[in-house]
Amino acid sequence: MKIHVFGREAIESGIRIKPAYVVISIRNSGEPRAKVKKQPGLRDVLYLAFSGREPRAGMPMPPEIKIFTPAQAKKICAFVHRHKADVGAIVVHCEQGMSRSPAVAAAISDALGLDAKRFWQLYTPNEYVYHTVSDAFERYAAAQRKDN
Repeated sequence: MKIHVFGREAIESGIRIKPAYVVISIRNSGEPRAKVKKQPGLRDVLYLAFSGREPRAGMPMPPEIKIFTPAQAKKICAFVHRHKADVGAIVVHCEQGMSRSPAVAAAISDALGLDAKRFWQLYTPNEYVYHTVSDAFERYAAAQRKDN
């Protein structure tokens, strides 16, 4: 499995990934969805909207700022597990491809036993997003162990 990170501009201009792939599309709240081009190999798109801001204790967010939630992390986890056997790549994009998408990509890589080092070396992953997604994958794995 390969994990790719892009910015909005690259996604909207069209990417060519082989083999089959899925996209996790992240946008700012209140902004329109990215226009993910239907390319050969594209199997599904998960659209999410949240700010790159991190919650801070004692510092309330203005109401227009929507932070990443554990429910959104659970959606990412379910999306990855639903498609991981059907595709060879997961593409994650946000506006610039520098903070939110590398955080999601690093958490997915860790959960799938892949090397996430490059996301920390080449980008500045949002640590709150990374930890929230990682926690969702850990809860999923614990539930799977419990069921077996």
